[in-house]
Amino acid sequence: MEELGNALVADRDQYKHHDVIGSLPLELVAQVLDYLDEVDIVRSQRVSKQWRAILSCDAISRSVLPRTLAALGMETTNVTASAATKYFQWLHNLQSGRPVKKVFLPFKALLPFPGKPMRPVTGRVAYHSRRLCYVIEGFSWDRVAMLNLETGKWSVWYNHAGGPTDGIALSDHYLFMFTWTRVISAVDIHTSQKWEGRKYPYRIERMAIEKNKLVILSQSNEGEPCSFWVWDLHTDRVREFGSLNPMDANFWHMEADENIMVAFAINWDEYPPLVQQTKWALTSGESLDRKTFPLSLGTSSRRVSRGEILRVRNHTFGRKTEVELHLKDGCTTMLMTYDYAVDRLSLRWINSAKPILDTINVPCESIPLTPHIYYRWTNAQKGVAVCNAAAFTGGTTATTIVHPYLLDEREFSLCDAWSDASADRPPYFAQYITIGVKSFGDREVYGVASDDGMQLWFFNPAFVPELPGLAESFCAVEETK
Repeated sequence: MEELGNALVADRDQYKHHDVIGSLPLELVAQVLDYLDEVDIVRSQRVSKQWRAILSCDAISRSVLPRTLAALGMETTNVTASAATKYFQWLHNLQSGRPVKKVFLPFKALLPFPGKPMRPVTGRVAYHSRRLCYVIEGFSWDRVAMLNLETGKWSVWYNHAGGPTDGIALSDHYLFMFTWTRVISAVDIHTSQKWEGRKYPYRIERMAIEKNKLVILSQSNEGEPCSFWVWDLHTDRVREFGSLNPMDANFWHMEADENIMVAFAINWDEYPPLVQQTKWALTSGESLDRKTFPLSLGTSSRRVSRGEILRVRNHTFGRKTEVELHLKDGCTTMLMTYDYAVDRLSLRWINSAKPILDTINVPCESIPLTPHIYYRWTNAQKGVAVCNAAAFTGGTTATTIVHPYLLDEREFSLCDAWSDASADRPPYFAQYITIGVKSFGDREVYGVASDDGMQLWFFNPAFVPELPGLAESFCAVEETK
């Protein structure tokens, strides 16, 4: 027996310093990497210099890079294989909730007119393509400030539409502002060209921009159908496309280049739910196609009623639209994907062990950073819930992980709210203090705006701006004690 043991030890020592990966042909290494996600690849690159060289070579990068870019919601063109490691790290940062850098923007630095009696409005923030927009109160007319994070330059526009600015929406070219008086105005952020405000017959529920077209949802009374409008800025024409039920009204896909709108109405009283899909021509308003089909619920047999759906949100990535339906339990989200290229609607389930609730105990709003990665601020758990819906085998069920939110020492309102919540105070005390918390972002930047300023998290290793004179180094409360 002793001789056998010695033989095994000798055999082990013989292969102790043998690098298996280094001895394999690159074609086989590429096949092995098909079974790994980007997190595993990034970790594997840290094993040794040889592993990093192999896993960073062009042959391997070309094999894995398209999958990574798709997960980031990016086109596969104009990206070199030599830059693959940066994109692997970028996706890893998003999946793990670990930004390259955090900064804090105090609200005093976000005022383009120092010394004036004004303040940014926490809940009225929009972010798109490295531009941060927010509403400033304190004038006879509201102003909307835009900070270009890439250049550090300001732009400011007045909203003369009448009444306080109730919300804003931002795209690559346009800024839209709407008021509680149901007036929407627009401005070209590059040329400052303005479009006169347009008044709508009902209160505005939501706006969404796709290139030069704005989708407007307005509703007369709670629970009644929403009017469905499209404003084409090229022709300066507004067209009404009928109405949709409230729970279906946020569910559409727009192909601006083809002037096509696809809208969905779902009958949740049926099992499985029955979907009515209508395709319209944006130029004429003509109905091009209509069909009805049952919605596949994947591996779940759960029956969902209309009354369980509390919040609906959709976001478009290229030719796909992701639709989130948050259920009242706070633990379950249905994630539907419409792929215009193949005209297919699919569904996945996102589950959380604990309810992901906001300041008034309703399911939190999700911020889609990529087609499958969602961040949700949760006051109830004092953190940021991260869901990676693409990282689970089977593709029908995903889970959510809550990462603790580290307070900056200058976030006084949140510090006070969280400390008061642990004292002998009613649970709603902290909820109403922090009601102004607002999340925003995209695949490069995630932000949380509170009553004192904004935390910005930068995930793209190639985009970590300094913002001198504006951003202050992040200093966690825990580090100051």
